[in-house]
Amino acid sequence: YRANGYGLPKGEPLCVKLSTNMEAMSREDGNYRAVTRNKKGRFVKHFEFIPALSSGNKAALIMERGTGDLKGFVEQIGALEGGLLRDAVTAAVQCVEAIHNADLVWTDLKAENFVVVEERGGTVGFRGIDLESAMPKESNPVDYSPEACPPEFASAFLENGGQAFILDTSYDIWSLGTLIYELATGEALFEGMNPMEITKTLPTYQPGEDVFNAIPDKKLADLVRQCMQVDPRARPSIGQIAKHPYLPQGFDYSSLFRRGFGQ
Repeated sequence: YRANGYGLPKGEPLCVKLSTNMEAMSREDGNYRAVTRNKKGRFVKHFEFIPALSSGNKAALIMERGTGDLKGFVEQIGALEGGLLRDAVTAAVQCVEAIHNADLVWTDLKAENFVVVEERGGTVGFRGIDLESAMPKESNPVDYSPEACPPEFASAFLENGGQAFILDTSYDIWSLGTLIYELATGEALFEGMNPMEITKTLPTYQPGEDVFNAIPDKKLADLVRQCMQVDPRARPSIGQIAKHPYLPQGFDYSSLFRRGFGQ
């Protein structure tokens, strides 16, 4: 998006997000700045926010570009395993930790909102994206994704649209559990359902043993079980999750695993 003295592009290829929704774009820019201050979260690099382009009434966010989203990656290669799975789970946990440390609730934690990036040496990494729906804790949501929302929000949405729902970090913990389930099994928790079917199923949904038994790694299954507590008060904090035995303490999370996207 920048040119050299000859009018030719310079630097690495980037992603330019354009929108006429100035409020959402400004909020997303602020959220990226907030969650990257402590250097913990694995988000795409956020380079610049342009509030108004000369070509019209659109705002632009300039960000790091991935090779594809995590959902497409899983659909292509199947359930993640071993170190690749551990790294994807760790990336998600670190992103949620950064968001909660900024007193925000993501509200849109799902596989589509992570991208696969090629690291140095051809290794694979994962980055969080799309923070326009992240809102301060104890505020109200501005949007929702059925596959990423917990039962308590689905109930509120069906009752009154969910506009008065008070956001808590436990919202994201449920979403983290469903994301990990999808990564470990290769299928979304409510595979084959449309958004309204998911929303209507959630208020009375009780995850059974079949859900947790579908995850081969028993430590990871235990982590998902803890996240997917129907009672939001029973869900662990992200700090507690970061100490779970599945995520070994002192592990070098920057070390990634060779597996090319699209190969």
